[in-house]
Amino acid sequence: MIQREWRVPWSLIERIEEIHEIMSTLNIQLVHIFIEANQLADHITNIAINQEDMQQYHSFQDLPSKARKILNMDKQQIPAIRIRTRKINISSRNDM
Repeated sequence: MIQREWRVPWSLIERIEEIHEIMSTLNIQLVHIFIEANQLADHITNIAINQEDMQQYHSFQDLPSKARKILNMDKQQIPAIRIRTRKINISSRNDM
């Protein structure tokens, strides 16, 4: 939405316009990062979306166990891998 590639919902138009104004005054570069490379932020965002009450985490021990696991994997530099699979139609290969 910020890069004007997606349609902006009416409820966010004012916010996006504010962001565009700020970006025009600063030297900002936007870069897409796959969820796999940003798992902790994605996980905490999902918690915020799915819960009505506010959550605050002040230490590592306060984080949910899945968030601690993600953070530990990141610290150990264990790569997040995106695997794509595709179906191969074997019957069409046998027809040749």
